[in-house]
Amino acid sequence: MRRYYIPQDTNPLMRSYKRLIKKERPLPPFPRVVQIQTKSGCNARCVFCPNSIVGHRLTHGEMDWELFTKIADEVTRHPVARISPYLMNEPLLDRELGKKIAYLSERKKPDTIIKINSNGALLDEEMGEQLIESGLDRINFSVHGIRKETYESQMVGLKLEKVLENIDAFLELKNKKGSKRPRVRVTMVRTKAIEEELPEIMAYWKARGVRVNVRPLENRAMKEIASTGLNPRKWKPFSFCNRLFEQAYILYNGDVVLCCVDWERTTILGNLREQTLEEVWNSPRFMEIRRRYLEGDLKGLLCQKCLTT
Repeated sequence: MRRYYIPQDTNPLMRSYKRLIKKERPLPPFPRVVQIQTKSGCNARCVFCPNSIVGHRLTHGEMDWELFTKIADEVTRHPVARISPYLMNEPLLDRELGKKIAYLSERKKPDTIIKINSNGALLDEEMGEQLIESGLDRINFSVHGIRKETYESQMVGLKLEKVLENIDAFLELKNKKGSKRPRVRVTMVRTKAIEEELPEIMAYWKARGVRVNVRPLENRAMKEIASTGLNPRKWKPFSFCNRLFEQAYILYNGDVVLCCVDWERTTILGNLREQTLEEVWNSPRFMEIRRRYLEGDLKGLLCQKCLTT
């Protein structure tokens, strides 16, 4: 986990100490990772996701083309590590997603990757064609389990057979086109429900040449997730979270929220219809939140609620 310091608050001698001895990095002047919610909402109600709790209470919409291109033009001028046109949503609900990815792909720096996470339920042939032709670098499919009962009790509203069929068809389409991109991976969070299935899960996807990434379950700043009993391990506070120092999160209406776990939109740092992302990233308010985090003063901050294994 990379740790950061704020250069403006540190004299030259201390900066050298932090960089060389403590191996900390200076806060970058622009985010290294940018997530853009092109359309809000999800077609599932996964039990480990806050969408099942707060989704019905949120306003929803789709980012208009003018706002998207404004954001994309700014972001692609910078050497960011990753651009992800999704955030707290199912990205394939946006039927023009391929067009938006292509716009990013044509403008991004050579070392920037474009990646999305999807549950795969809406991955029909038309969308598959879009994604392959768009220049998308990576796609992670969230497939929580390999047994029907387990999967459908966890990823509520989806059907396992359909999702597996869609992913197989996408892999076949990629092979037919001779396309190396997007790279495909399956991802899931570690819960009690999938513990005994992990050998089956690994074997199933290995047979298809797909890597599996099993991540620890986070409470996503919500006590409702922490109290589900889903976590097979003991909850622990983050020792350090680099999201405040690396990543920017943009909602469909241009609002920049503090974090990808800010489902309830508690901390809106600015709006990109009125400001640039660089202005929001370096704003006094965002800087003060980072200072408080580094000082351990989390009272009243969203960060106070975060747990992980």
